[in-house]
This record gives sequence, structure tokens and C-alpha cells, in this order.
Amino acid sequence: MMERNFIKSGITGMDSLLGGGFLQNTITTVGGPTGVGKSTFALQFLYNGAYESNEVGLYICIEENRQDFLFHMGGYDWDIVQAEKDRKLVFLDYPVYEVDQIVEQSSAVAEIINSIGAKRVVLDSIMPIALFYKGDDERKRGFLKLIDNIRKWNATTLIISEDITLAGPGAFPYSNYGVEKFTDGWVNLSYRTDEITGERKRYVEVLKMKGVAHATRSYPALIGSKGFTILGGEAVEEKPRGVKTAAKAEPKPATKTLFLSSEAGKGKVLRKK
Repeated sequence: MMERNFIKSGITGMDSLLGGGFLQNTITTVGGPTGVGKSTFALQFLYNGAYESNEVGLYICIEENRQDFLFHMGGYDWDIVQAEKDRKLVFLDYPVYEVDQIVEQSSAVAEIINSIGAKRVVLDSIMPIALFYKGDDERKRGFLKLIDNIRKWNATTLIISEDITLAGPGAFPYSNYGVEKFTDGWVNLSYRTDEITGERKRYVEVLKMKGVAHATRSYPALIGSKGFTILGGEAVEEKPRGVKTAAKAEPKPATKTLFLSSEAGKGKVLRKK
């Protein structure tokens, strides 16, 4: 039997919902409507993973460049610039017009992952890749190839996707492009309106996690200066037997800071300064 290890999500209260954490080297869709906090969730996964579990993170920015992304994330208590200097967190700007190379030439991204020793990866987001295909059948074939290539990265990966949450109790959300059908897991972030106060509140639900006894209902979530906190998550039953938590990796020797450019998709991936 193959050994299965959990890694810590880095998000307060989330590991219990997942059944112990994210299974190592799996691919999970993080979905939800615009503004619900998908990118915050993903960056928190990388940042806390880097400092709490000593796992280098790679954030692949497609929808917006690194500068704009960091500006929008500047309100949190995360020293992203220092994390980059420490080589714990790396951002890769991937132009929209080159997204086909992520599918067709994923070896370039794999080289970056191997060079920096990344164990966690975020792909933000699936939309530009999905729009590259002309129809549903072509997109499905493309997603199959994309997921197959991502598995070769040997990293725990989150793919951000915009989902539509249907109104009404028990309604099941769906995404615009259906990438969650091809990934190992699906974490959905949603809004609900409080009937008394009229306030729109955030909720988190694990809709799919292959081979794991995960939570089966949604939990309220707050976003503060340190990112997401899942309320009530600690009360969920912990991981099932037979699954181990990944040991913390040994620190790597210090090296020069690596800078990545948009040439990465063409194989020109690293420059040292």
C-alpha cells in the first residue's frame, strides 16, 4: 500500500475539515464567487506553509501580475517581500498569451519547481487557460493534459477557479469551466446573507477530497489580518487512521535570491543577481 501523508494547510481550523490537511502532492480546486477570498486562501496556504512547515511555495500569476497582486495582498500581516528574499516564496508572472505553454510545455514550470525546491504551488487562475480552448470537448481534453502535467510537478497544488453558488439549502455549486471534475479535491468558498443583520458572511466547505474522510457541511469563516480562520473547524473529527502527517523538511542552505521573468514559459526561467 502506498504511503499517504498529510501536509498542514496553514489555515486555522481548515485541517480538520480536510480530514487532517491536504494530501501531499494532490491537486485541489479552490472555487468561489468573485471577492470571496480565493487568492487570500491560496497565498495563506503558501506563506504559512513556508514558515510553519518549511515548504517553499510557487505562486503562478496569470490573471494579474506580481506587482498588482502584492498591492492587493498588502493589507495582511505577511512580509511577502522578505519571504521572497528568504527564497521561501516565489512569484511567476505568466502572460495570458502564453498560457498554452503551461499545458503544452509544462517542463518549463517543472524546471522552476525543481530549481527552487517548491513543495506547494498555486495556479491563479484556471480562467485564462479555459478560454484558450474553443469548445467544451477541446477544453476537457486540455484539462486532462494539464492535470497530468501538474502531477509531474510532485507538489501539492491549488487551482483557483471562479464558481457559482446556487441559492437555497442543499444547492450544489458549480464552476464555469468544470476543472473540479478533474482534480483530487474541491474546496468551495461561498457567501451567505444573514437574515437578521443583512450582512454577507463567508463560508467554507470541502465538497470533494478523494480517499479522505473530510467534513461534509459548510463552516463559517472570517478574514482578518492573518488571513482566513475557519470557525468551528477544530471540532471536526481528525484524520482517519492509516494517514500520516508529513514531517517538517530540513532547512536548505542559503543561496542567492532567484528572480523569475515572463520568459519562464519559454524555458528561460532563472536569472541570478
